[in-house]
Amino acid sequence: MCAKRVAGATQPRRDHAALRPYQPAKATRVRVEVCVESVAGVRSAARAGADRAELCDNLAVGGTTPSIGAVEAAVLAAAEQVEARRQALGPNWSGLPDAAPFGVQVMIRPRGGNFTFDNDERRAMVADVRRIASLSDELANYTRPVPTSAARRDLPPAVELGFVIGALTPGGEVDRGLVRLLADTADGAPVTFHKAIDQVPDIEAAYRSLLGLGVHRVLSSGGAAAKGKALAGAKSLTRLVALSRDNTGPSVIVAGGVRTHNATEVISATGTDEVHLRCPMPNLANDVPQVTDEDEVRRITNLVHAIKR
Repeated sequence: MCAKRVAGATQPRRDHAALRPYQPAKATRVRVEVCVESVAGVRSAARAGADRAELCDNLAVGGTTPSIGAVEAAVLAAAEQVEARRQALGPNWSGLPDAAPFGVQVMIRPRGGNFTFDNDERRAMVADVRRIASLSDELANYTRPVPTSAARRDLPPAVELGFVIGALTPGGEVDRGLVRLLADTADGAPVTFHKAIDQVPDIEAAYRSLLGLGVHRVLSSGGAAAKGKALAGAKSLTRLVALSRDNTGPSVIVAGGVRTHNATEVISATGTDEVHLRCPMPNLANDVPQVTDEDEVRRITNLVHAIKR
């Protein structure tokens, strides 16, 4: 896991330009991110071959911040699965796509409802990011591979811890101040701006406004008109993906109704390199804990990973 040094209280430690840049691995295939509600869900996603899990609490309201205990347990659970995967790949695992670190993206959202936060909620969000980033340091020695020779000291970590954030102003624009503060506090960890962006009046302008704020990915269905369905928002998503490849903004994770039966169509229609979805067990009500269907994660991951980049 990438260490993230955190010092001080509630303020960022230094100017954002001086932070260690996050450098994502080059995409050789389309990546799969699974939204989960438990440590067991993270373990299932990692075991089934997904690239990342977004860990939330209370998905019934769209996801809120999980406890720091759940985050720690999730990182260790994912690390166990990655270690087992690497051992199965053999001694030359470090150069293989399946040996890449597993991403645990932690939702930072103090409550359900809208995405405009008062001062108390803002303080809580900054504190959560700071505590979880500190936890990354504590766990680093437990999740980083032990080199067997001086020539292999750059072995990739087992887990990459990141954050999922989103905040809007009362006028419905991106809250640039809070987003910048949260990204600075994350201290170089990967940061995703979530589907709050689909609620803004001009999604392309909002997307462009994230440039320079320390946001690395944007999760979207293509705007409010898409009503949470990626295929309905494909035109807008295609535009955002094109902008991302021109370095005009963060990379784009496509979400909204992505399932095994339509994943190939969604990827073809949008050009995305990353998809996000839930894989709950069938016939679960929305107001009960969402148990992840590991077999479904495996099915869609195998399907999506077959699409080369």
